[in-house]
Amino acid sequence: MYFLDNTGFFSLVGLIIQCGLAWIFAAFFCLLSPGSSLWMWRWRAAFFGLGFALLAISVRFALAHYHLVGPSVIQEGDVRARVCYGIYLGGKAAFVWFLVGGLMALWQRPWPSRRWLPGLLIGGWAALGVSLPNVECALLAQAPGVALAFGYAARQLHKGGEQVVDVGRRTVRGVLAVWAVLWLIYGWAVLMVGPIHASTGSMWNVVLHLNSVADLSLQVVLASGLIVLVMQRAQQAALAAVQERDRLREQVRRDDRLRFQSTLVGGVAHELNNPLTAILGFAAELGAEDPEVRHKAARVVQEQAHRCRDIVRRMAELGRRHSFVSTDIDVAALVQRVARGFEHQLESAGVALELQVAPERRVVRADAAAIEQVLTNLLANALQASPRGARICIGAAYTTNQVVLRVDDQGPGVRREDRARIFEPFWTSKSTHGSGLGLAVAEALMQAHGGAIEVQDAPGGGARFLVTLPWQVAATRTEVLPPPAAASESRAQPGVARAPLAVLVVDDEPQVRSVISYFARSRGWKVVEAATGEQGLSLLLQPDRRFDAVVCDLRMPGMSGVDLHDEVDRKAPHLLRRFLFVTGNPGSPETVAFAARSGAAILAKPFDADDLLGRLHDLARAV
Repeated sequence: MYFLDNTGFFSLVGLIIQCGLAWIFAAFFCLLSPGSSLWMWRWRAAFFGLGFALLAISVRFALAHYHLVGPSVIQEGDVRARVCYGIYLGGKAAFVWFLVGGLMALWQRPWPSRRWLPGLLIGGWAALGVSLPNVECALLAQAPGVALAFGYAARQLHKGGEQVVDVGRRTVRGVLAVWAVLWLIYGWAVLMVGPIHASTGSMWNVVLHLNSVADLSLQVVLASGLIVLVMQRAQQAALAAVQERDRLREQVRRDDRLRFQSTLVGGVAHELNNPLTAILGFAAELGAEDPEVRHKAARVVQEQAHRCRDIVRRMAELGRRHSFVSTDIDVAALVQRVARGFEHQLESAGVALELQVAPERRVVRADAAAIEQVLTNLLANALQASPRGARICIGAAYTTNQVVLRVDDQGPGVRREDRARIFEPFWTSKSTHGSGLGLAVAEALMQAHGGAIEVQDAPGGGARFLVTLPWQVAATRTEVLPPPAAASESRAQPGVARAPLAVLVVDDEPQVRSVISYFARSRGWKVVEAATGEQGLSLLLQPDRRFDAVVCDLRMPGMSGVDLHDEVDRKAPHLLRRFLFVTGNPGSPETVAFAARSGAAILAKPFDADDLLGRLHDLARAV
């Protein structure tokens, strides 16, 4: 036995240290990753197997030294020695199998996955160890299997190359390759010294003496490489988690934007559906034979069309600073006008409407479109909440300081826990319809006027919304596109400037061109149409043509209105004084930036014929 001499005693010391480190590494891997990763689970099993193997062979070595146990040494062939060899080989089998299997699982390399194979291998090696007569045979029996397994693992780790500098992978691969060669040397050394009757004087016995020291060194380096691998995997997992978090955050941000846009579109539709319903309802009566019916229907259609225009403008201002045009408003007339717009809807829903407005004519100074929109939103909500056969009441009362508008319904009312949230944008308690914008817009408009809106319980059940508006409102006329002050004079005398006046209409929408052309021709203008910016530029630069005014859409495919403006500024800047630009989105950043740098006159769609023609006359007189 090569470990019985004094040199072999130092091998025993190295073996004991190796055993202690095996248990330390086993505990470390248990604490490092308590998760259920297959490769980590296999590495823990590997070092536990190595710990049991080295513990058994250390006990066997200790019990073989007279210096440690005295005359009660255990000789080779003893049952206790054979049990130690069985535990040793079984533990080494577990170490090799689970170590290599963990590496293969980590890099997704081929490795047997049948669950009974490890047990069969460990049991087979353990049985083999029990049958062996001495430790040299135990070394010889495991050498081919260990060398083959470690060589296979080193080869698999070398495949595929490395995408980045992978210190852990290189370290483990190098250790396994060296260890595979060493175990071949160990096997050859055992053959040289004799597996049955060992020759202690052989120089190959020195190689066997260094077995535990070499294995200790390689075990430390191997465990260090495995720890580096774990740390690298943890870092990669952390980076992947951060990237996934960023991806999910971007996806959530994208979904929120889409949800916001969807909700906003739904809110615009919700706001427009009320006047559009009135328009569709009264449009059928425009063909009635009774002139009074036709006159009433035309008036309602015109009023509700104006509401649509103002709603679009107000929705575009949601979230921005509100700007209003203050005018004198007849409160009673405003309430009646709003009520007329709901006649068809009230009749279809089977809901009665009662007006409780003080008989005296009272005037408040505010933005008429804004106050009408607030009252319309409240009446629409009341109609949706009221069951068939219910009654809605709209009231207007006056105090010394303010006007109080009241809308009562006979619906379920508003729960007290919801009253703090009903004015939040996009919050709604309606399960089947509603965008959550109506009350938010109403509150914003009232706050901008210095007023307030609140909800209470209506007498007899339902909800009561109170709108308070001060008599004197400090409102300023700050709209982007106010009607010109001299427009009324121009409209009163359309032929004063020059006859016939010529206007160029540049718009890619045929219907819009037709409407503008109809307005202009009805006031005696000569009209030339252009469907594109390029065509409009060509007409403007013709020397034999003169236009007193130009109406141009800002947003067109190809050459836009902004591009047309810049081309005219470069080639014929004196014509820019004749331009009136029209746009359906006056609040967009592009429009605001263009207006700031050019100072051009801009009119928002939809527009009144009087506003449009008044501006065109102003342009013609200024030329």
